[in-house]
Amino acid sequence: MKKFAERHVGALIAWIVVVLAAVLLMPNTSALVTKYGQTKIPSSAQSQVANTIQNHWGHGKNNTRQVVVVFSNGNDKLTATQKRRINATINRLRRNKGHYQIKSMLSAQDNAQARAQLVSKDRTTELLQLNMSKHQGVRVQAANVKKAAKTAGVKTYVTGSDILNDNFQQSTEEGIKKTEIIAAIFIFVVLVLVFRSPVVPLISLVTVGVAMLASLSVVMNLVQYLGFPLSSFTQVFMVVVLFGVGTDYNILMYDQFKEELSGGLSAVDATRKARRIAGHTILFSGSSILIGFTALALAKFSIYQSAVGVAVGVAVLLAVLLTLNPFFMATLGKKMFWPTKNFTGGSRSRLWRFLSKNAVLRPLLGILLVGLVSLPFLLTYNNHLNYDTLAELSDSLPAKQGFFVVQDHFSKGTAEPSTLYIKTNNKKLDQEKYLKIIDRVTRKLQAKDGVKTVASATQPGGSRVSALYAKNQLQTVTKGSTKVHRGLGTINSGLLSAKNQIANSNMQSGLNGVTQLITGTNKLIAGTNSLQSGTKTLASGASTLAGGVTTLANGAQTVNSGTRSLANGASTLSNGATTLSTGAGTLASKTTVLASGANSINNAVGQLNAAVAGSANQMAQLSRAQTAMANMQSQMSALQKQLGNTSNLNAELSSMSTMLGQLADSEDNINSLVNALNGTGDLTNTINTLKTALGTVGSNDVKAEVANVQMIAAAKTIANDASASVASKEAAQKIITTAQTSSSSYLAPNISTLTGLNSKVSGMSTLASQANSLKSVASALPSKDKIKAIQAQIAGLQKMLSSVNSLMSEGQQLSAMSSQLGQVGSQMTALQTNLKKLQTATSSLASGSNALSGGANTLANGAATLATGAGTLTNGANTLATGTGSLASGATTLANGSTTLANGATTLNNNVPALTSGLLQVNAGQKTMYTSLQGVVGQMQQLQNGLGSASDGLNTISKGVAQSNSYLTGLRKSAAADEFYIPTKTLHSKTFKPAIKQYMSADKHATQLTIVLGYNPSSAKAMAEVKAIKKEVQSELKGTALDGATVAIGGQTATIADTHDIASSDFVRTAVIMLIGIGLALMFITRSILQPLYILGTLVLAYFTSLSITRWVSGAFLGEKMLTWNTPFFAFVMLIALGVDYSIFLMMKYREFGADGERPSVNIVRASEVIGAVVLSAALILGGTFAALMPSGVLTLIQVALAVIIGLIILVLIIPILIPAAIHLTYDRGKLSDDDTKEEDE
Repeated sequence: MKKFAERHVGALIAWIVVVLAAVLLMPNTSALVTKYGQTKIPSSAQSQVANTIQNHWGHGKNNTRQVVVVFSNGNDKLTATQKRRINATINRLRRNKGHYQIKSMLSAQDNAQARAQLVSKDRTTELLQLNMSKHQGVRVQAANVKKAAKTAGVKTYVTGSDILNDNFQQSTEEGIKKTEIIAAIFIFVVLVLVFRSPVVPLISLVTVGVAMLASLSVVMNLVQYLGFPLSSFTQVFMVVVLFGVGTDYNILMYDQFKEELSGGLSAVDATRKARRIAGHTILFSGSSILIGFTALALAKFSIYQSAVGVAVGVAVLLAVLLTLNPFFMATLGKKMFWPTKNFTGGSRSRLWRFLSKNAVLRPLLGILLVGLVSLPFLLTYNNHLNYDTLAELSDSLPAKQGFFVVQDHFSKGTAEPSTLYIKTNNKKLDQEKYLKIIDRVTRKLQAKDGVKTVASATQPGGSRVSALYAKNQLQTVTKGSTKVHRGLGTINSGLLSAKNQIANSNMQSGLNGVTQLITGTNKLIAGTNSLQSGTKTLASGASTLAGGVTTLANGAQTVNSGTRSLANGASTLSNGATTLSTGAGTLASKTTVLASGANSINNAVGQLNAAVAGSANQMAQLSRAQTAMANMQSQMSALQKQLGNTSNLNAELSSMSTMLGQLADSEDNINSLVNALNGTGDLTNTINTLKTALGTVGSNDVKAEVANVQMIAAAKTIANDASASVASKEAAQKIITTAQTSSSSYLAPNISTLTGLNSKVSGMSTLASQANSLKSVASALPSKDKIKAIQAQIAGLQKMLSSVNSLMSEGQQLSAMSSQLGQVGSQMTALQTNLKKLQTATSSLASGSNALSGGANTLANGAATLATGAGTLTNGANTLATGTGSLASGATTLANGSTTLANGATTLNNNVPALTSGLLQVNAGQKTMYTSLQGVVGQMQQLQNGLGSASDGLNTISKGVAQSNSYLTGLRKSAAADEFYIPTKTLHSKTFKPAIKQYMSADKHATQLTIVLGYNPSSAKAMAEVKAIKKEVQSELKGTALDGATVAIGGQTATIADTHDIASSDFVRTAVIMLIGIGLALMFITRSILQPLYILGTLVLAYFTSLSITRWVSGAFLGEKMLTWNTPFFAFVMLIALGVDYSIFLMMKYREFGADGERPSVNIVRASEVIGAVVLSAALILGGTFAALMPSGVLTLIQVALAVIIGLIILVLIIPILIPAAIHLTYDRGKLSDDDTKEEDE
């Protein structure tokens, strides 16, 4: 049992249990670092205030991380195919938002503003912004999005601040693994070289490994259950400190144990004594480190606090070294140093003896030399640090490459924009007065040199919306008011002119014109009655003609048996010709009546035109007084409807012209027939009679068609008259339908039949024997020149009808324009012009009717001549015999056509009553117009007075408009007009709603401005710009409706700026606390006040010098001219906490030798010689351990390793100079000679 206790077996068992428990209870280190290891900034910092606002933003933006997908084609523009593939990728992500935990996304396809922000100017790169939930780990999310975003033919990157931070964590974790392996191998090799034994290195690694495993488990459980500070650097610095310091302490312990064994002590006694002597030093030294790292718990910055984990590791390390090491020493004894058999005691350092000896001999010179060597590095020291996380990462990482692609093709700040938040407690910011302030802030920031773009609720695309600024709005107003002023002047002039013209006008003449128009219409109605009588006669003549033609056919058939039958047929033909002559005379008299009616209409239109011309200018002004003009507009509309639409007459006139042409052709055929039928005089008279009858019937058909069209127009006028009764409109519609059916079913087929009959009569020209008789008949028909004259008259009538149609269109326009006050004058002018056209057209109609009447008289004369030639036909009966065969065939065909003609004439007669009814409707409308005009005449005086009052009012208004326009023009040109103004309708419109949703919180109490800086987001310029922006915004809000609102800036730059401020201030604070704590420990250890000051001064000098050299080495060999922002802190902590060990080693040995009564200078030289070997070995191992950080690839770890290694080298060189020199100057002022140190030299 005694051996069990002496050999510390219980300690071994206890630590085995501890290790097993540590392994079993070890949490997931990587998960804890991911969850708790991020930099924590105090909640009062602006970036954290901004985060708080964002987390309460609504719209699903709380607990959201931003991810950017980068699509790039290098330095070449994206092709159409690549764009299609990119769009397909974006659509795929959009469809599977839930699967990838995407809350929202913004792409270039969304809108023009997004396209301007997300597509580079060189068209080589396109971005996709994703807002993703934080409920899933960033590493898993990044991998999923990267896989989904991969696009064929396009370089695709997934980046973002969280992804870059996770990459940094991964790099750190991988660096820790490399460091542990490299450190273990290095320590093993160095210890083998120092102790010349493979056993000692293994024991040292085991003890340190146990301490590392146990302490790491303790720290991670404290993190998991008690919220212990943690960062990505906690574990890695625990590794290097525990392996480095633990190995140093082991060297001290094993070296003392070896020295005691060399004195002949047993393994147990040597263990006990070595633990007492070396353990005392280890405990004091470890305590100072423990105090230094524990002091970091008082830091406010999470990164600095996270180093407290090293203190836990040191505490466990001390426990392991002072309990587990004795087991191995007592159990193995000298076997620990196998195969070494030489135990002559501890080694000595000649370097430290030389430096310390010369330092005490020439203390001032030694101090001066150290100062001179350090001075250049101290003078070149600067505190410009690199806060760019990207610098920590390898250039081969895709996320870093994507970030650089964004910076190369967009503004450097595009990848990490800043977000400015303005938050109020109870004000809803979606109001015009608040939006105006927000826009003012937006424009203020856009004017800053370091700002690339600013987007806000008022400028969602990052540029002004000109329509929402008073200057643009005032420009529209002033232009409109200028036009109004001019228009008022024009209206006023028109009103005065109208007033004067109304005073001089005679509306009675217009009423007289309407009376004449009514009279003319009555005559036209009488003419239609006569037309009906004429059509009856025409039908009777057509029937007689049909009988004569039948007789002719029979006679032609009988002529073969004798001339008597021919004579009878000729007599019958003579009777038919007489009847035809009578019908032609009747038609001529009726066309004269028609011409008279047309003349009456023409006169009435002329008088109406004269009356309207007298009041045209007056009516031009009446439009400005809409109430007074209401009745006049109604009457003008009624007049337009009375005119009707005469477009259908054109077709009928064209048909008439065609029939006259056929008549001319028939004359040619008759002449040809005369030449072929010489000697058949009686037959010639018959043919001429038929020819004349056909022409007369055709002319009647044309006239009937014209009357039919007029009847349709009149009926349409009634149907379109708003004042007409429903029954009248229905009757008018029936008239229209009946007339149109008559035209298409009867008149048109009649014309076609007549054309066919003419052709067939012309085919009888082979009867050459009838030439002489046919010549006399042909001479009685209208000549071609007369026919052409009639056709010319028809053409004129067509032009007249075109003018009537144009006039009707003008009338419709006049009705529409009557409601437009500023344009009545021009419309009345148009009415006057169109009335003149109507007068011209009616004149043409009267002229054409007269010419048509003359043609009818000519046809009647020709028919009389045909009748007198009937006797001649009888005398030529004998000569007819030679052509009776052909005549019989033609007569039969002609008989059939005559029957058809008789039927058509009867139908025409039946349709005339409908025409008469239509004219009666027209007459009623004219009477209504007369009554309306009588009412207008009575209102003229009242209107004249109203125009005078209106003119006076317009003068007043015009002056006011001119004054306001002058003021508004001046205002528009002033700086005051350069203000945002949004109308309420626009504010709540669908167009503006997306901007409100994007840039305002759900409760509208907060708004955000997205700021893209022109600098690298992590640069010092960017941080300074963010601070300046916050101050400017706060200043801009003072004295406004948003005075006192919370202003905070979020984003990478703001976070870095806060980190810079907090890290800088907390660094100084923490360093002072650490130095005070270590200084107090040193006072307790050295029992002196000055000695701790010498030690701390030496450490601080080594720190600043090492940092300056590290900066130079980093720039020369690593390409990074600045130190990372956390390098100075960690270098300080490591150098001060670890470097104090060597000073404590030295001072403890110095106190040990002081018991011999020697001079202080001699004691410090002896202590330096003895402890120097231990320090050099320890520094070598500690430096090598930190060198293991370099392969990690993390810039901070590399620079910290460089600073510690360089600092250790400096400490190893200046501790034996400065401390002995200071000891000599303080405690031993007597002169020291070389003889005083001979004992140590030997």
